[in-house]
Amino acid sequence: MSAARRTAAVAAAAALLLSLCLVGCGAEQKHTQTYYTWFDTVTTVTMYGSVQSFDEVCAIVEPILERYHRAGDIYHEYAGEINARTLNDLAGAGPRSVSPELMELLEFGREMYDATDGMCNIAMGSVFSLWHDCREEALSGAPARVPSDAELLYAAQHADIRDMILDTANGTAELADPEMSIDLGAVAKGYAAEKAARALEAAGYEHIALNVGGNVRTVGPKTRREDWTAGIQDPDGETDSAFLLRVSLSGEALVTSGSYQRFYEVGGVRYHHIISPASLHPENQYVSVTIRARDSALADALSTALFNMSYEDGFNRVNLMDGVEACWVYANGQIRYSQGFRQYLVE
Repeated sequence: MSAARRTAAVAAAAALLLSLCLVGCGAEQKHTQTYYTWFDTVTTVTMYGSVQSFDEVCAIVEPILERYHRAGDIYHEYAGEINARTLNDLAGAGPRSVSPELMELLEFGREMYDATDGMCNIAMGSVFSLWHDCREEALSGAPARVPSDAELLYAAQHADIRDMILDTANGTAELADPEMSIDLGAVAKGYAAEKAARALEAAGYEHIALNVGGNVRTVGPKTRREDWTAGIQDPDGETDSAFLLRVSLSGEALVTSGSYQRFYEVGGVRYHHIISPASLHPENQYVSVTIRARDSALADALSTALFNMSYEDGFNRVNLMDGVEACWVYANGQIRYSQGFRQYLVE
């Protein structure tokens, strides 16, 4: 992780951690562990309980996040393992045996593609990499530029998720198009957090908040007397608080996709990291879309998909889903909600 990106990630994680731990809890002790290891971001585990229980919780969480980090990593290879990076390198070379974790991520990515009418598409790695390279060049001091229309249109020809062939019975995956690549950035953090949370629930733990790079998943209430409170960041930082809104959680997830952290500018125009499958460009109608849901994997994918949809389409889609609510923050400061989101706001 670059120094600039780590600084931004630490600041975001610290802000969310502050929001999650607003009030002291008397005899119930707070424990927090911070990691800089997974998903090129900052992860925190917070729990109210005994030291022994917290150590046990961390021992459950750490290997789960490590496995899904390795499986979904598109930048690094790992000996003896075909992960997302090696699967991309082997595109067009036939099926390969992959880990159960990578198979789960690929299956979930395909499921979310269908559920969002393609607005969350893990097969768009060829398009995403063009924008990623331009952003990294600009942030390193090179002249800022955007990918050409010709480059984007060519890359988009190699983003058909039907060319991702999964054989779950035999544990193999194949990218049939040699120029295709996958990018699991819209699903991997939320999926890993959800797997860790479910493992903790199955083991009987509660009073825990997992924050994987801003993807918050709570396990039970904060304490026996109060729920967790997670903040939606103020993208402009012009309010008295670091948070625009505060949302109660008790066993749910809160995930935000926003344009205000990873971006660069060309000619006074901001180009962020959330790329629309329809336009092949970043959309600037919203500065953030937040999802509150029971499942952090679903929340992660939906926050990306709704960022690339009109409010009407996103509103209608969310209101068909049980237990899912959304909040849209517009570039002009307007805030809009799904039907039930307001009931979870904390004054």
